Amino acid sequence: MQSENMAIFLRAGLTRAAAAALAVLASSLAILAPVSAQDGSILEQSVSHALSQTPAPQRRVVIKPISQTPPSVRNIHRVVAAKTPSGFEVPRYVSLKFGKINGRAGPSQNHPIVWQYRRTGLPVIVIAETENWRKVRDITGDESWVYRAGLSGERHVLALRDTPIQKKPNSGAFTVAIAEKHALLRLEKCEQHWCRVFSAGGHRGWINRYDIWGTTALYE
Repeated sequence: MQSENMAIFLRAGLTRAAAAALAVLASSLAILAPVSAQDGSILEQSVSHALSQTPAPQRRVVIKPISQTPPSVRNIHRVVAAKTPSGFEVPRYVSLKFGKINGRAGPSQNHPIVWQYRRTGLPVIVIAETENWRKVRDITGDESWVYRAGLSGERHVLALRDTPIQKKPNSGAFTVAIAEKHALLRLEKCEQHWCRVFSAGGHRGWINRYDIWGTTALYE
């Protein structure tokens, strides 16, 4: 666990000494937890912080765990496509286009960064937009403004638990593969309670939509 924590801190740009000090602090406060089946992190929050035993300036990195109960999507105001700057309706699912995306407190570069997302393909919900910025809500329920170039219309879903990928859309079908908890899968389509997905390992099949996040109906 210590080596994993170190890798996360170093990836955030800290010195090795600062990383070690922060790893101890994080462990004692129980604020650091791996949340990705692939790289150990999904999103990071930057908070100004200085430790007396490490050179300034320093940054405290908090890795947020994913709740087993994703936030509600029922409290989002709907705007039809004809009335949005993008020409797409709000709310809608999109995914992160790059492996490092800043989420700001408001829709401009002048607003401070409140979150930094570190996983390409992570699904988020666009809940508001301007011409160049999109306000997104992530799987933990947190919201921030992301520049439109950092988002992709290609759909992905996140496995909420270890779950089988079936050859056909029924629980008795042949299991093609097991999607690990927090694995990202490319979404092709959904039919009732099943969604057809494609994994990074090349496996294609059907998965129960209640075992993934990124397909819940956003409005009736």
